[in-house]
Amino acid sequence: MNRTRRQAATASVPHRPPLRAHAFTLVELLMVIAILSLLLAMLTPSLKRARLMALDVSCRSQFHQVGLAFTTHAARHRAVLPGLWGPPWTGSEEWQKSWMGSEAFTGTFRPAAPCSAVGTTVSAMGGIESARKLYRCPGLRPGVQGSGVGSNGMFDMTMVQSLPGARLDLLPLSAQVILHSVQATVTVGMPVVVEEDPIQNINRQHIDMGHTAYNRMGSWHVGGSGNYLATDGSAWHLQFDGGAGPEAQDWRAEGPSGQLRNLGVALPYGGWDTQ
Repeated sequence: MNRTRRQAATASVPHRPPLRAHAFTLVELLMVIAILSLLLAMLTPSLKRARLMALDVSCRSQFHQVGLAFTTHAARHRAVLPGLWGPPWTGSEEWQKSWMGSEAFTGTFRPAAPCSAVGTTVSAMGGIESARKLYRCPGLRPGVQGSGVGSNGMFDMTMVQSLPGARLDLLPLSAQVILHSVQATVTVGMPVVVEEDPIQNINRQHIDMGHTAYNRMGSWHVGGSGNYLATDGSAWHLQFDGGAGPEAQDWRAEGPSGQLRNLGVALPYGGWDTQ
């Protein structure tokens, strides 16, 4: 009886052919590759721009930290900015020496000044290793030293050379700058530390930390733009619309006397206070 039921149950199940995996034809495979290639081509510029924008934001964050170090230095030392490079842009006391010092020069390029001591703002930056990272822009690729292309490998920012030792309360919050790419003069935040163009002059035969005369602001960020630190401690993003950045002598700001002064003129330590 049980055998009969099993036979009946078996007989009631319809016969199905074994399943077979569907294989892509060559045409289908080529279509998939073509679609993926098209999507990749469409997304690559957006992904690249997003990456550059992220590096730009990171760079401005570093400028903000440098600004905190500058204001901390001023709060500790008679409300003045640190010194720069060497005589005559430094004072006689240790805290009046260069804001960037021996910690920056890690290779064979080691000028006598300011390599005699660590920079005066390093402690406020969290130490030597932290300061070294802050000096380098994450958006500028390393270059061959002296080539005029890419980073010099030590620092990508320089201090406006008319401002070492200046009193913060005598510095304006705004300045005027000529943007030759758009043939216009615009009012922006007063610069203290700026990114400098490798070829004009932060990665040429003569490398220093002063931004003066024909030294040009860097323009390696998104759309041809550069970042800098303003006197109020904020990080500014200046757009050049694809053109070259302004030279130091393209900037004007109101001095303590009330007269417009050219920021491309190198002044001795504390010299701004007499302008």
